[in-house]
Amino acid sequence: MLYIYGATAHAKTAVDVAEDLDIEIGGLIDKSLLIEDVFDYEVQLHHQVKDAAENFFVAVKNPGLRERIVSENPDWNFQSLIHPKAYVSKRAEIGEGCIILPGATIAPDVQIGNHCIISGSAVIESNTIIEDFVNIGPNVSIGANVLVGRGSEIKANTHIEDEETIPKESVV
Repeated sequence: MLYIYGATAHAKTAVDVAEDLDIEIGGLIDKSLLIEDVFDYEVQLHHQVKDAAENFFVAVKNPGLRERIVSENPDWNFQSLIHPKAYVSKRAEIGEGCIILPGATIAPDVQIGNHCIISGSAVIESNTIIEDFVNIGPNVSIGANVLVGRGSEIKANTHIEDEETIPKESVV
């Protein structure tokens, strides 16, 4: 059973991907009292873990806030959502709590940290490291041997050349 933390636009995307993967969704969790449901899934204010088989996905786009939510819930099992129309090499490593959207291409020897967002049609070439809590926008192209630092955001349609280093918490 999957619970999605968040109830705004990114949560709706996570719901779509989870449904495409035939993952049972138990509901959403959000601190807003204004949102009662998302696509007919109930939105709860709080959630107490009842079963070790429960998994969570933090559907919050802001990397700093996403990191805070993860750190506040150390007992949660975080699940990655990799859309079936994304290509992920069997030689790539994907951390927990990531989402990889349709059309994304992840080459061999790519390491993607925990709780990253890889948007649709993003391309990440080999020997690249994406650290934790990074957002990669749609149509981003990242060359080989690149390091993208923790908490960074690479905005839509950006091209990062081979051998670049993006410092942590950067916006490119």
